[in-house]
Amino acid sequence: MKKKTLKKLLVISVIGAVLTGSMSVYAENAADPAVESKTIKVGMEGTYAPYTYHDEEGELTGFEVDVAKAIGEKIGYDVEFVEIEWDSIFEALEAGTIDVVMNQVTITDEREEKYDFTTPYVYTQPVLIVKSDNEDVKTFEDIKGLRAAEGLTSNYNQIAQDYGAEIVGQDEVALALQCVINDDADVVINDLLTYSYWTAQTGDTTSLKVVATLDDVTSSAVVLLQGREELRDTISEAIDELLEDGTIAEISQEYFNTDVSEVHE
Repeated sequence: MKKKTLKKLLVISVIGAVLTGSMSVYAENAADPAVESKTIKVGMEGTYAPYTYHDEEGELTGFEVDVAKAIGEKIGYDVEFVEIEWDSIFEALEAGTIDVVMNQVTITDEREEKYDFTTPYVYTQPVLIVKSDNEDVKTFEDIKGLRAAEGLTSNYNQIAQDYGAEIVGQDEVALALQCVINDDADVVINDLLTYSYWTAQTGDTTSLKVVATLDDVTSSAVVLLQGREELRDTISEAIDELLEDGTIAEISQEYFNTDVSEVHE
């Protein structure tokens, strides 16, 4: 390599390091735009009932929508909802298109390495769902080599892969369950609350069945980019108050007929 070219590359590297350091300092010390404007842009799917979906009039509604509104009211912030497909929602967060994600985002070790989470306010357990006439699958270990209909970036996808299943990409829970009914997939792993809501809404209690439940209780919270501690703490304080005064429990009863903000033994 020519000395002139090498020197040029070294200069670029130094500039890059300086810029990276500057950006890091800015992220730590700059005022958070959401805090400054008193406006939070909340990313959600809008197709994940009962957490976030559209009612018969086409209005965005759901458990997460109502919780977001309660948070905004508690802290005096305006809340803007931005509907984004699940597979793109974290890209939107990283691009700054939205400030937070509220879409029953499960807290995992992998996600905590990249993102920040508020106080949790949803607790549930993953369940294994199969067609009602399926007598071969009784445990999670039985799904090795089978087809699991899962969102490509969901934690349930990871659970399915961990047990050796092949993934059939399907982000909408209702469509994933329909894949099993239609024999386009063998199983679905999702949370018990979502499946219970689906059976209540469709009235279909015979096409599918739950054959296994993981002991691990999963928790969900608002997710933000790391470095936005002021916004995170502001939202967490609001959630703490909404948990204490029973607001989240009341919202939960409306959508689930149970309090999802408590761990049920």
